[in-house]
Amino acid sequence: MRIRSLFIILSLFLALPGSVSWLAAAEGDGSGLLKRATVQVEAEQQTAVLENRLNKAEIAVLQKSARVTKASAAKRLAELKKKISAQEKELEKLILEQQVLEKKSRRALLKLNELAGVVRTSARDLATMLENSPVSGDGPGRLEPLGKILKETAYPGMSEITTIAKLYLDEMRASAEVRRSQGPFVGLDGRRATGLIVRLGALSTIYQDAVDGVCGYAVYGSENDALLAVSKPGWRVSKNLKKFIAQESKAVYLDFSGGDAVRRLALTPSSWERLRSGGILVWPILLVGLVALIFSLERFFFLSRVKSNTDKVMGSIIQLVAAGDFQGSIELLENKKGPVFRVVAAGLGARQAARDVLENVLEEAILKELPRLEKFLPTLQVLAAIAPLLGLLGTVTGMINTFQVITIYGAGDPRMMSGGISEALITTKLGLTVAIPIILLHTWFARRVDAIIGDMEEKSVSLCIALQSGGWKK
Repeated sequence: MRIRSLFIILSLFLALPGSVSWLAAAEGDGSGLLKRATVQVEAEQQTAVLENRLNKAEIAVLQKSARVTKASAAKRLAELKKKISAQEKELEKLILEQQVLEKKSRRALLKLNELAGVVRTSARDLATMLENSPVSGDGPGRLEPLGKILKETAYPGMSEITTIAKLYLDEMRASAEVRRSQGPFVGLDGRRATGLIVRLGALSTIYQDAVDGVCGYAVYGSENDALLAVSKPGWRVSKNLKKFIAQESKAVYLDFSGGDAVRRLALTPSSWERLRSGGILVWPILLVGLVALIFSLERFFFLSRVKSNTDKVMGSIIQLVAAGDFQGSIELLENKKGPVFRVVAAGLGARQAARDVLENVLEEAILKELPRLEKFLPTLQVLAAIAPLLGLLGTVTGMINTFQVITIYGAGDPRMMSGGISEALITTKLGLTVAIPIILLHTWFARRVDAIIGDMEEKSVSLCIALQSGGWKK
């Protein structure tokens, strides 16, 4: 732009003398008009040549500037290509390093996951152990750290591992000691109570209520975070526990199952609960058993008074009869009680009668004794037959109730059918439990009665032979 401006100024400067000449000639003659036109043309040619030169100079300058720019751009491009090549090589190197680091990271992450899994598994196993350990009942909040470890989504660190190790060591330390303390527990009625608590290592926990002095076993309840009284043992075990708590004895019943036996004992229904679950037919079966027991006791005491060894007395009577001392025989029988002696006394009373009459007298005496001997035996036989039938009836009733429940609610929940099944099984068991002893007692009583009847018949025959042998004539 600077060169073009100079060219325009120079053209104006060159054209200025021509214009002045032309004005001067205009005042002269017309011959100078051609000369002046020629001069003007030459001036314009010179201007065009000068302008052309200026344009070429400008183009040359521009070309030179373009060549310089091109060379600079080429140099810059070469530098950039070299830089890009270097960066590509660096990128490839970084990619290889990244792949190596990713492999190391995956291996480290795998090991970390394994370690976290081991720690969480150990924490879960420890939580299960502590939930069943009596040591957890020493104080509340023992399982809280494990709960936090199991709930956290992050990887466990050294603090969590230290907590787990500490709990393991505490459990090992507590399992080797007997701890006595006054503390709270949940009683069998579900209410809070206080009393003496004796923990025997990690095996069992014994409690004694401070109000009524009742002793029993307790277990740790993780739901309540407290000791739970789970069973009231029998008098023998309770007596042993009281002596141990009072330090009067060193022997005590332990639960080596870790509380499972005590929990099972707590879930075992009592006899009264089992009877109640048997339904209404339990009571007729119990009534049958009670009546059979009363009759059996009566028969037992009656038959136990009947002497079975009558051979010695009968031998003396036979000797007296053979000697003709009937009065002595009668006096010998006066202090003797029993069906055999009464039959012999009846025979001695008819000693002067004929053989047929004597046999009839003896037979009548035996028949008179039979009702007393066989009293209640037919009743016991009937009761022995009724008891299992009542149990069978209870079974049928229970199964009917079970099928009604299945019809209404379906068979998806077995607990819905437990009532009918319990009624069916308990009544059958109770009926058989009542019937079997009755059958055994009836058999024993019947054999005893048969033995007494056989003894009476034997002694009757012996007396009849002795009398018919002629002893009565004396």
